[in-house]
Amino acid sequence: MGNAPLQANAGGQPHETRQIPGSSYVGYGDTPAPPVEEYRDTVMMDTTEPDNWLDDDAVPTVFRWEHGGRQVYITGTFNNWSRQIPMHRSGNDFTYIHNLKRGKHAFKFIVDDEWRFAPDQPTVADIEGRINNFIDVTGFKAYTGDKTFETERTAAMYGKTIVSVPSADSDGDLSDDNATTGSLKKQPDQDGEVFSNLMPDVDDYTKEPPPLPPHLRHIILNKPPQLQDTAALPVPQHVALNHLYCTAIRDNMMVLGITQRYKTKFVTTVYYSPST
Repeated sequence: MGNAPLQANAGGQPHETRQIPGSSYVGYGDTPAPPVEEYRDTVMMDTTEPDNWLDDDAVPTVFRWEHGGRQVYITGTFNNWSRQIPMHRSGNDFTYIHNLKRGKHAFKFIVDDEWRFAPDQPTVADIEGRINNFIDVTGFKAYTGDKTFETERTAAMYGKTIVSVPSADSDGDLSDDNATTGSLKKQPDQDGEVFSNLMPDVDDYTKEPPPLPPHLRHIILNKPPQLQDTAALPVPQHVALNHLYCTAIRDNMMVLGITQRYKTKFVTTVYYSPST
């Protein structure tokens, strides 16, 4: 077997990366690639570019094939259509990770020795009218985390606060990139709030509940008498039914009221009684 690295195929047996005969497949603006010497790739990375993983401009990209097959390979403009790279099988799906250079790339799958493109992924036609899949990683932005949050959390662990120290950029403008420990100095947001590591007072965000539910204020005793169209009174709220209400004593008179419902009718009875 020699010292050449071996790959695992769909059936679990080792196999090698296959060279496309003549390397004549054309795709996405490419010209036919010349024949290349026989060599092998690993499943998860392309060893023909050893510095690829150290390139800050490279974009780690996951290629997927989810349409079955026993052995699935992938090739594309990222390797000049020169060879078929085996994909790693997981259940019925196949995956391969490659660090792409920023830009647009066309690719295609070889499923059981047959050229295939994934219908559920973006497609593009090459100069000869063949359909390929493509991916655009031009505007990819890597997630580096919230540096401000991490800095404040680290300072909070040691009982310190953060103050931003402005630094001048190339244009002479002040930027807020550097942070050191010191006194708390932050700008309030549009609502006047300032975010910090201090625990707010509970009394600032809580209050006592109302003595009575607010909907109990909307009862017939709290409304002025309706002098016109007394045949069409407003329908009372269901939460106000079967409660006895009384008003404050005025002119030595106590007023009691209760609203009850019978089928679709509402009946309100008001009692007037001297307070003495």
